[in-house]
Amino acid sequence: MSRRLERVDETVISVTSAQPSRSEDLDRRIARYAWMMSLRIVCFALAVLTPPPWRWMFVFGAVFLPTVAVVLANARRTTKVDNATTFVPPARPQLGTQLDTEK
Repeated sequence: MSRRLERVDETVISVTSAQPSRSEDLDRRIARYAWMMSLRIVCFALAVLTPPPWRWMFVFGAVFLPTVAVVLANARRTTKVDNATTFVPPARPQLGTQLDTEK
């Protein structure tokens, strides 16, 4: 037998379209920034090791990757729910004159 009380008139709220938590979003942004900075280090190394036509492409990547990385790291992920309805809690029963009659 279940200890949980089930209510027939209770509305179930779906959270399948909920946004990720702030900590998950922050972790993703930090990981994305770290990968882009790692790619920048690779660009610097390849700029030193490659001949001139390729070298300038890697220098360009190493110079402009920090700007792109910062913009992407500061961009929060937002999801828009099309068919979302606002939750309206059920009406709460009012205290009647029951307390007055018990006196």
